[in-house]
Order: sequence, then C-alpha cells, then structure tokens
Amino acid sequence: MGALLYNTIIYPLELLVEFIFTFFYKGFSSFGLAIVGVSIAINVLALPLYLIADKLQKTERDKRMKLQPGITRIKSTFKGDEQFMLLSTYYRQNHYHPMYVLRSSVSLLIQIPFFIAAFHFLSNFELLQGVGFLFIKDLGKPDNLLVVNGIGINLLPIVMTFINVVAGAIYTKGFPLREKVQLYAMALLFLALLYTSPAGLVLYWTLNNIFSLVKNSLQKLKHVKQVVSIGFASFGVLAGSMFMYLNPGMTNTKRLIIVLGCLVLIFSLQVLRLIDYIHVQYLASWAENKKRRKTIFFLSCTFLWLLCGLVIPSNLIASSPIEFSFLGSVDNPLDLIFYSLVVFFGIFCAWPVVIYGLFSDKVKTLFTILLVGFSVSSLLNVFVFSGNYSVVNSFIQFDNTGFLIPSAALSYGSLAAGIGSFGIILLLFKNDRTKIVSGALTVLVLASLASGVYNMGITHSSFKKHQGNLVENQKNTIHADDMRPIVDLSKEGNNVVFIFLDRALSAYFPYIMNQSPKLMDQYQGFVYYPNTVSFGAHTTTGAPAMLGGYEYTPDNMEARGTKLIDVHNESLLVLPKIFLDAGYSVTVTDPPFSNYVWSGDLSPFRPYPEIRAMNVLGNYTLPFRTEHSSGDDDFSDSSVITKKYLPIFSIFKLAPPSMRVIIYDEGKYFSMKHSYNDDEGFLDSYTELYYLSKLTETKAKGNTFSIITNETPHSPRLLQAPEYEHVSVVTNSKTPFSGLTEKQTGSYHVNAASIKRIGLWLEELKRMGVYDNTRIILVADHGYELETPVFDDFSQNNSLYSQFNPLLLVKDFRAVGDYVTDPTFMTNADAPILAIEGLGVSTLNPFTKKDLIQEVDKSLVHAYKADWMPNPKNTKFDKNYTMSFTVHDNIFEESNWAPIER
Repeated sequence: MGALLYNTIIYPLELLVEFIFTFFYKGFSSFGLAIVGVSIAINVLALPLYLIADKLQKTERDKRMKLQPGITRIKSTFKGDEQFMLLSTYYRQNHYHPMYVLRSSVSLLIQIPFFIAAFHFLSNFELLQGVGFLFIKDLGKPDNLLVVNGIGINLLPIVMTFINVVAGAIYTKGFPLREKVQLYAMALLFLALLYTSPAGLVLYWTLNNIFSLVKNSLQKLKHVKQVVSIGFASFGVLAGSMFMYLNPGMTNTKRLIIVLGCLVLIFSLQVLRLIDYIHVQYLASWAENKKRRKTIFFLSCTFLWLLCGLVIPSNLIASSPIEFSFLGSVDNPLDLIFYSLVVFFGIFCAWPVVIYGLFSDKVKTLFTILLVGFSVSSLLNVFVFSGNYSVVNSFIQFDNTGFLIPSAALSYGSLAAGIGSFGIILLLFKNDRTKIVSGALTVLVLASLASGVYNMGITHSSFKKHQGNLVENQKNTIHADDMRPIVDLSKEGNNVVFIFLDRALSAYFPYIMNQSPKLMDQYQGFVYYPNTVSFGAHTTTGAPAMLGGYEYTPDNMEARGTKLIDVHNESLLVLPKIFLDAGYSVTVTDPPFSNYVWSGDLSPFRPYPEIRAMNVLGNYTLPFRTEHSSGDDDFSDSSVITKKYLPIFSIFKLAPPSMRVIIYDEGKYFSMKHSYNDDEGFLDSYTELYYLSKLTETKAKGNTFSIITNETPHSPRLLQAPEYEHVSVVTNSKTPFSGLTEKQTGSYHVNAASIKRIGLWLEELKRMGVYDNTRIILVADHGYELETPVFDDFSQNNSLYSQFNPLLLVKDFRAVGDYVTDPTFMTNADAPILAIEGLGVSTLNPFTKKDLIQEVDKSLVHAYKADWMPNPKNTKFDKNYTMSFTVHDNIFEESNWAPIER
C-alpha cells in the first residue's frame, strides 16, 4: 500500500524534480546551480497552490477570530454535554465546523509531498558525492562548515532554520499564538530532520525558505503583481542569457524553447491578462455549467491516464512481449503496464483533482480547457504524427536515433494541428457545443480501454506461452549452479565451432588487434575477411543466410511463397542436420529468433533429439555478480531502468515530434539518477564468453560440431579500457579513435570485449590440446548503423553501409602464423560453406536437397533494411527500400553501392 501511494502521489513529483534538475544541469554544468534551479522552478510552479492555501488559512483564521468571543462565552458559562450542544448549534448557525481548523495546515500538506520528492531524489543522488558549490565542500555530505574544539557543526541547517523562523515571524504577525507555535515547532522539526542530511538537500530546503521569506514579504506590499512581474522578467532575462552564453552549440529547437520560456517569464503579467481575456470572451458563459464542466474535466483526465498509462506502454510491450518478460525482478510484462497505470493515475488524475478542487471556478474552467486541448494534441501526436523510430528494446532504447530528427512536414504539421485543435475547442466551448466534446472524449476513453485490454491479452498470452516453453526446455537448460560445460570438443577427431556474434562489426577488428599485441598470439592461424557483406540489417534478414547459406537470403526466402517463420526455422537446422547425418556430435546454444521468438524457444529442434540444443543466455550472470561483488556493490535490477523510462516514453510519444529528440536525450530520457547501460542484458551474454573456458571440456569422442550464439556486441555500453572489462564504475573509456559519440564508443567497447574474451578461450583451447584440430568460424549476422572508419571517405551513407558489414573470421585445421587479411569479396552466407568444405560431409541442404556450394551467387548482393520482427504469418519482409542497397565485388568502393529499386 505504501508503494502504491508513493508511486501515485510522490513519484510524479520526483520525476518533475529530476527533469528540472537535469534541465538546469545541462544548461549550467553545475550541480549547485541545478539545485538552485530546482528550488526556484518548484516554488514558482507551486506558488498558486501556496497562495490558495494562504487564502484558505486566512478565511479560516478570520472566521475563527470572528467567532472566538462567542466560543469563549459558551465555554466559560456551560460545561459537559450542554456546552457541546450549544457550541455545535453556534457553529451550525455561523456555517462553521471545527474541522475547518485543518485549513491552517493546507500549506504544510502541500509542501510535504514536494519535500519528500526532493528528499528522496537528492539524498539518493550519488553524483553529488565529492562535488562542491560555493562555500560547500561536498554536496553529498553534511556541510560541517564550522569546527569547534574538533567537533564539526553543520551550519547550513541552522541558517535554514533561522530563515524559516524569520519568514514565519513575518507571515504570522498578528496571528494567534497557537499558529505561531505550530510554525516554529515545524521549523525545529525540519532542523532535526535535516541536520545530518546531505548539504545538497539542505541547500534546496534553505532556498525554499528564502523563497517563502520573499513571498511573505512581498504580500505586505501594495503592488505585488507588478513587483513579481519585474522579478520574473529579470530572472527570465538573466537565466536565458546564461543559457545561451554557456551553450552556444544548442540546436534551434532547444534555442526556441529557451526563448519562449524566457518570454513567458518576461511578459508574465501580459500572459495573465491574455488568459483573462480568453476567459471573458470565450468561456465566461459556459463556465456556469458546473456539472458539464466537471464531466469534461474527469473525461479528459481519464483519457490522458489511459492513453499514457495503458495504450502507449501496452502497444510497446505487445510488439515484443518476450523481450519484456523475466526482466530483472519483473517476470510478467503486465506488471510494467500496471506500474505505468499507477504512475499516470497520479499525474493525470490524483494531482489534477487536487488542483481542480482547490481553485476558483475561473481556474477550473481554464484548467478543463487546457486538459481537453492537451488530450486532442496528444492524440494527434501519438497516432497521426507518431514518427517511425525503428527498433525499441526492452530498455526503451532506439537502434537508430537518426530517425528522431523529424522532417519539416512532421514538425510543422504537428504544430499546426495542435494550434488548430485548441482553436476549434475554444469555439466549441464559446458556442456551448460541449456535448460534442464530452461525447468524443467518452468514445476516446472507451476506445483506449478496449485497445489496452486487447494489447494486455496479447501480452499475457505470449508470456504464458514463453513461460511454458521455458518450463518445457528446463531439462535442456544449463544452470549456473553447477557451471556444467556446454561445449564438448574431441582431441582425436575434427571439431567445427561456429560462433555467431550478434551485430559484431568488421570495421573495428583490426583496431582491436593493433591495440593489444597479445591478441596476435591468441588469433594464430585466423583469416580476416573485411570485404564482407550481409543480406540484412537485422537478425531476421541477416542470420538465415549466415546459418543456412544462399538459399536463405531475403529474396530467396520470399521466393518460397511459404511463411517466413518456417523458412527461418529451417535455416537454423541446416548445418546441425548436415553434421548430425555425418555422425558428428552436435551442440546448439540459443538459436537466434527460433520460431520468431526473442529467446528460449527450442521447438524446431524437438524432432531431432540427437541434437543437443540448449538455452544458456543469462545463466551465468548471477555467479559473475557474486564473484565480482565487493560486498558494497548494489548491482542494478534491469527492470528498474525499464520502469523508470517507460512513463517518460509515454510522455515522449505525447510530445510534438520536434521535442522528442530532446526528451530522449541520447537514451537517458532526461534522467541523471538512473542511466541506461543495459547492464543486466549485457551481462547475460558477456558472462557466457567470460566463463567460456570453464564451459568447455574435451571428453567427446569422434567429430563434433557446435554453434554458439552470443549477443555481447549487440548492446553498446562503456567498459573499463584497455581490457574492456565489466566494472561497476568505468574510469577509463579510451578507444583508438577520437571524436566518437557515446554510442560509437560503447559499440567499440563491446566488440573489443568479445574479441578479447574469445582470445582467452583460444588460449585455453591451445592448452587443452584441441586448437589445431578445431576449425573456428566467427561471424556476425549484420553490422551496426554507426559511422565507422572503413567508410570515412564515402560522400554519404557511411552509417547505412556499416550495418551491412559483419565480422567474418575463419581458422582452419592446423592453421599457423599471424592472422592475415583476405580482401576477397565475401558474404556471411559463405560461413556455412566454410564450415563444411573439405570434411567429406554432404554439401546438400537436408531439406531442399540443393547443393549449398552450387547455390552461391554473389554477383550482385541485395542488402535489405526490413522490419526487425516480421509477422509470423507473413510470406514477405516489410522492406525499407530507402535504406536498402545492392553491392558487388568491393564494398569499399562507393560506386559499387546503389539503392535498390522497388
């Protein structure tokens, strides 16, 4: 119950605090100034609530003082029940109730949620540790500014209390003693609570008290509005100028937002007058219909709640339920949707109802209009101006952030539609056509509910099926508790090991090798094929040919005329079946997108029990964490990141297209407390390579064939250079390049980590005496859409071509010498042929009976960008021809690339 209340009432405010903190930090690059900005912004935003609270307190106080003589007379004359009856009658005759005394606590009740939100954020914000500001040495610890006889005294909480008392003295001048005592008691309580708190938090609350002091002083003046307007204007000019000066390279969109925000502050008085004008001209007559206004208000709140809390998250999760299943401490992805519903109930229902209930009819009317307009513009942005942002993973990260930059048509179209919708709504309200509005909102509420329930049904069904697959495959799953080997090699026969590194980039390999001379010894006998191309930019289009040969290129898969899922499953079995029929012992781990399921589905292998198919993804994360824990480490639960970003993703979708790149903030979603690094997902794959030597034994008899699937290079993240190891805090992230983006740096790190961990495994094979009799193929299904060094001289499409340039390395039996580079034009569909050539095994596809070697055709390769997860019922890929190309002979000649015509 406590968590429910926190997520509903406090967490929305904490999100707001963090958003404002991040905004000011990005503007001023100072944690101290960010705290100052949070204090100012929160107090300005909450100022109307404080003023209403003051008004309620004054009403209660005046009423109480008016009645006090009568109350005193009754209490002095009568006793017991008679006194109680007379007081009750007296209160009723004067329209008063003793409970109204609680109005004097409204201001405190408003401050408490904001205080808890700021307290929780700042007291747990680790980046404040060791950061100074002005005279404060460390914002992350008690200030300890005064030392007397070797005893440290925290001076800031005392200053905070003094300011609080002064502000209270000004505010309570002429008030009853009871209210003065209450206020001073609260000041002492906050002193006790915050005395040992981090200086950053005490600074925040001290600034709040200064704001309260200024507010109380200004209320004593005659021309309060003019003075406040001048103050706002001065702050707007100062803050805007500093933002522009300190951030000369900001984008035009950010510059426009800053300018508009400053203009609102500068002309705050004129803005209020404009709002008054709109109310008088368009809304005054309608505002009398309180019942209909209340209905529209609640419908708007409900629609926004369902849209953000249910429709958007459920759409995202239903697109790939298994990816969001068993995510850290969250097993069922429906829990993520319920969490989002709770958070947005607070944002769009609980807090709006509080605001609606406190303010006057005029404000209620304006607030209702604002919510209706926001509902319509949000609906348009989510479904009409939605944008196409490619793949989104379970950590709400986009594969291609270039898509976040909207076209002019999308930006201006959204802006025009938003302004137009507000104009139409004002006209409807002015002409008292609000039944249309309430009817439309009712339809939207019901449609949102139906859509969300439908998506939840899909999600639940997929989760249950996935859960069943996991249970059924339990006997084929290697568990972490005994670290049983997954690769069994033979010392006498031939071993073929086919390692599929998802999204391993070819371009980085020579730089990784040059960075570490030790790798030269480890990769003895290998041949590197840099001139390699993939047929697809995603696993579903790139992996089938990589595993099954040229019969499984996207074009040839579509030519079958059967479901893509069936052809994909067939490609997974081609090499295992060929080697199985030749008498080899066959092992397959984590077949990629088997049965078009994210992971865990071994059903295509059930007809072949002789094939040792197993799931190992994530089985070694826990022992790795245990082994590398210092005892103080608090390893993150991956679901924390998803739960943090999921509500902000909904806001991202609501926002105009031009605002989305700002909200996304390079995958941080304007968050500084939790940064995405896919730690859990990365470790699920990395730990398999980390323990690969332990997971390998040499007890097999005869010949062996193994396919190992690993996703370590798939998710860019920073590791500890130069060995590129996983650590809790990265202190060295250097690469051989300069000027890389964070994603490029992270991509290099995970590729280097993969090569280095496999290099250690190769050393172990030599020690075990099975290196010479083992053929090893390292291959990727596709590259990554990043600018890479190999295409630096190209005039365009560097990053687009890079996604079709996968890693391909081969070491043959008894190969010796330093690794060599072979410029031969290759595709990753050559990998199956390299696996079987010269072994005397059949070269026929066991399912189509066609010869793998005779099917080779790379005269003109068609490399497609297509939907990463096709519908299982489809017989064709949903291709993006603007990002698909043909290429031949030499991928490093720009003239050899050409767009594919429809």
